[in-house]
Amino acid sequence: MANPLDNVSQHSRQEMLDLQRELASRQLESVRLYRPNANQQPFHDCMASERVVLGGNRSGKTTAAMLEFAWAVTGTHPIEGKYPKENGTAVVVGADWRHIGMVCVRGLFKAGAFKIIQDPDTKEWRAYDPVADKARESEAKPSPPLIPPRMIKNISWVLKSAGYMQSCELTNGWQIYFFSSEGDPPQGYRAHLAWIDEDLASESTWLAELQARLADYKGRLVWSATPHSKNDALFGLCERADKAAEEGHDNPKKFVLRFLDNEHISKEARALAVEQWAAQGEEVLRMRAEGEFTFDSVLMYGSFNMGVHGFSRKELPDGQIPADWCRYAAIDPGHAICAVMFAAIPPSGDFVLLYDELYIPNCSAVVFAEKFANKLAGQPQFYAFIIDSHGARLTDIGGGKSPGQQYAEQLELLGVRSKATGSSFMHGSDDIMAGIESVRNAMHIRSKGTPYLRVLEGAMPNFIREIKRYKRQSTVVGGHSIVLDKPHPRSVSHLMDCMRYLMAAEMKYHKPEAKAEKAWWEDWIARRRKARGEDASVVYLTPASYTTQTYVA
Repeated sequence: MANPLDNVSQHSRQEMLDLQRELASRQLESVRLYRPNANQQPFHDCMASERVVLGGNRSGKTTAAMLEFAWAVTGTHPIEGKYPKENGTAVVVGADWRHIGMVCVRGLFKAGAFKIIQDPDTKEWRAYDPVADKARESEAKPSPPLIPPRMIKNISWVLKSAGYMQSCELTNGWQIYFFSSEGDPPQGYRAHLAWIDEDLASESTWLAELQARLADYKGRLVWSATPHSKNDALFGLCERADKAAEEGHDNPKKFVLRFLDNEHISKEARALAVEQWAAQGEEVLRMRAEGEFTFDSVLMYGSFNMGVHGFSRKELPDGQIPADWCRYAAIDPGHAICAVMFAAIPPSGDFVLLYDELYIPNCSAVVFAEKFANKLAGQPQFYAFIIDSHGARLTDIGGGKSPGQQYAEQLELLGVRSKATGSSFMHGSDDIMAGIESVRNAMHIRSKGTPYLRVLEGAMPNFIREIKRYKRQSTVVGGHSIVLDKPHPRSVSHLMDCMRYLMAAEMKYHKPEAKAEKAWWEDWIARRRKARGEDASVVYLTPASYTTQTYVA
């Protein structure tokens, strides 16, 4: 059979050979060969603007995130219109430059993100299937780079020898920028895609800034991570995703990939890894094998659980705190956030119930007093108000009055008083560790099977959010992380402080004073005086025609 190339010029023949090689090369590109497994597929199909993919070691979370990123920037995503085909902007954020070089850049621009194998029937290369191709495992090869070298137009490096890439421009116009979260997040740009891998050194500022940068283009955020308990921003995003799922919404969306489901790792290797992690403790096993958040060892109140400490509203008469229960309020003053916790003790004195809260942003003494008075309206008189002894003593430079004084004056103007402290306050203990120990003792499950401290279910969302994140400080000694028994300085603790003031005060039950009953004639006299046009606030010691009057104080 004649060769079709015999009748063409040498130049044309070379062009056709080059074209055939180019087509064959493109057929071997990883973005075309990759096939997600059943656990990864929902992540790629999801159209949510914010996605979190959690997983332990070798669970496939990073591979899924990298392929999603590579599909996007090369314009080859299976879902048409999910990302621009050309001229997009993408951002990659890693914990530090070492992580960027060893994980992000290597995964995107080096071979081996997954395995490929030649199909025995079609003779074409495809993704390796650990089940169907198990007998031919030795024939599997590393996949080519996720971002094909042919698409790279130019690269800028921070340190090329270490793989610290600063930016990359592709031939289709996509721009990729790499950032270490140890620095400040850049501003003033717009992006179509942002990928965070693992931890953030300055988590709160980075996440907020990335969300702002994605807003103009209605871009998408992907965060792949092992669920480390030290990352509050990641935990907060997962909380939002869980709440959205409960309410039937799909944004943000959380995906959890398990190490044990990764069939690319042999059963023997999986069993050995599980054994090794189990030896390091249950928390390590849960985090690395199951992709679960593990806070117990670092939380200040790791024993708290609503299944144990929760108190159902159904156990209260008409779902309300009875009038004969003794009430207390603890205040943590502040302008950014002023927090108030309300507690009640039943006549038996058997437990204390935290039953309500105030969480007031941009607060002043006037705002506090108004909202506090509204909360107390309709309730029996409180026994005492307790305030942060340190915060209440801070003197205002302009007015010369402390927050405690200003709060008390505003409560006095509104007629808000407690039995023991009036419109003023009892100072909460400033011995932090002693107060924390008081809270822990109150949370301890007694021989009767219940703790002293209870929390009304569904009544204190900010309290629940804070206690889930109220962590202990840690330090590194000899290369090992040591957890200290003192609060982390960055933990949000407004209501945690209120709870500490209450427990340290050793609250006791005091029977509320019953409101004095009006005599039958009081309303009758008031109506008559009103009908005659007399001032009800004035006591007349002579007939009204005389001018001498005595005013009630």
